[in-house]
Amino acid sequence: MSIANILNISKQGIYASQGSLQVVSHNISNVNTPGYSRQILNQEGASGDLTDPSGGGVTIGDITRSFDQLVDRRVEMGTGELGRLETRGHYLTMVEDVFNDMDGDGFSHRLEAFFSAADAVADNPANPVGREELVVQADALARTIQDMHRSLTEMTLPVDKEVNVVIEDINNRLKAIQKINETIVANENTNPALDLKDQRRQMVLELGGLIDIQTLPMDRDGLRIMTSRGQEVLADSVFSATLERSAKTNADGFLGIKINGQEFSATGRIQGGKLGGLLQVRDQIINGNKGVLTRLESITDELRWQVNRVSSQSVNKAMLKSTQGIIPLGADLTTPIKNLVTDAKNPNYQKSPEDLSRVVNGTISFAFGDTTDNLHLGAPITITRDMSLSDIQKAINASFAEDPTDTTKKVGVVSARFVANGDKRYLEISAAKSGGVFGVVEDTSGILAALGIGGIFGGSNAESIAVGKNLMNDSKLVAVARFGMDSSSGKVVPTFDDGNSLGAIALGNLRTSKFVIDGQNASLTSHYATLVGNLGSMINQDKDSLQAQKSAQDFISNMRESISGVSLEEELTDLMRFQRAFQASSKMINVADELMQTLISMV
Repeated sequence: MSIANILNISKQGIYASQGSLQVVSHNISNVNTPGYSRQILNQEGASGDLTDPSGGGVTIGDITRSFDQLVDRRVEMGTGELGRLETRGHYLTMVEDVFNDMDGDGFSHRLEAFFSAADAVADNPANPVGREELVVQADALARTIQDMHRSLTEMTLPVDKEVNVVIEDINNRLKAIQKINETIVANENTNPALDLKDQRRQMVLELGGLIDIQTLPMDRDGLRIMTSRGQEVLADSVFSATLERSAKTNADGFLGIKINGQEFSATGRIQGGKLGGLLQVRDQIINGNKGVLTRLESITDELRWQVNRVSSQSVNKAMLKSTQGIIPLGADLTTPIKNLVTDAKNPNYQKSPEDLSRVVNGTISFAFGDTTDNLHLGAPITITRDMSLSDIQKAINASFAEDPTDTTKKVGVVSARFVANGDKRYLEISAAKSGGVFGVVEDTSGILAALGIGGIFGGSNAESIAVGKNLMNDSKLVAVARFGMDSSSGKVVPTFDDGNSLGAIALGNLRTSKFVIDGQNASLTSHYATLVGNLGSMINQDKDSLQAQKSAQDFISNMRESISGVSLEEELTDLMRFQRAFQASSKMINVADELMQTLISMV
């Protein structure tokens, strides 16, 4: 080996050691940089040639990142699930607070107080204080339901607004990833941008916390980002998608999502990240077929219907001269009941009362007379689902009975008309004879309860449920009695004892009566307990899942750190190693120089 070769090999050794020291220095500087991958300068031995087979020293190869693509992919996937669970957990805590009965002022407490008030009236129907208490407890129950509905609705709206914020954040991140992706691809063949690749990876992880994604490698170390199920490309080196709200609404009235102008059904397609969590809270946990707000609405509808079904067939102390329904009729009075749209979520909804869907073919029987002591029974009024509300009004107006003074003649029983109150219309029923009184003996069709005739609860849902103003103004109108029938004279004659409490007893019996809601046959209290129990189970399950996901994410992140992270101890060891190599190569140059000087001096 010539002295010139020794000098050249030593020079290459200095360059290699210097380059390695620069990489070590870069690693140490980025020890606390999130997402940084440890870099390694690859050194390769240079072979000698035929004239000098002893070796050619060292050459500098590529600088590479220490990473495992599979581990990085696992981290990406876990980030999306972690973002979803954290978002759900945040809002589930607030939902749980709405159903918290621990302070003794929740739905269960109010429902029990209402039934207890009904029991008290049944024990002493003549006591006006008991009737007043029943109205007070009914009002408190209705207000509690309204408050719960308002709390859930007020929670849903900010969630929907947060969707807009997250979408804007996603769009900004997609643009930034596309730009950095473009730079990486453009420089891959000449000057691989290792630090930019780490920055891109960190940006992808942050994006994965917002929306569930999958990544696919491309040529020249590019990266394509897609939705987790591969339906849409979100970004690559030349393209970044744009997410926005669309004009199309879902069943609950919330705007949909578009990607690059195309409708993108979020249901089932965005399942992870913060965006997935927000959509699940809005569309599944609160709304949706099994959502807590939907189930609260179902319980409220059943409560209103069953209570009004009882009270519409009961009688107050003085019977009635005239009464007005407390449930608005809606805009359609001419379509048969069976064809009316009573679902508020249906685009063809005309505000027809929800409970009209429960009306069946049956009859209404009225008792009437000049006073409560001289009563007569009207002929049954036939009600069918083929009739419209106008048809029913006409049928009531056509009600008749034998004239008590002349059995060859017919007299009217009651009359009905539609009355307006503001922008709403109601059905009003009055005694046919001026100054006369009347009461409902039986209604097998349910039409009176559906229209709130003699009902306690008005409104059409949990938002609008309220005690009728007539009862709030005068608790003596609370119907707690029922008619009896006397056939001792040879014909059936209604009798009335304002001291009986059959109506109040029937109202109190609703406490233990079972009703089918969402396929489950149980009491109202049990239905609510099931709702709260399911919510609690969901919360506990989410907490366990979040804890498990954090543990799994910590494990895979630690694994990634062991592969890609910077260890100061290891870098310091390399620092000393490459420093010694640098010194040794420098020493070799000194030795070669001395040899050269010796040879020159010998000439």
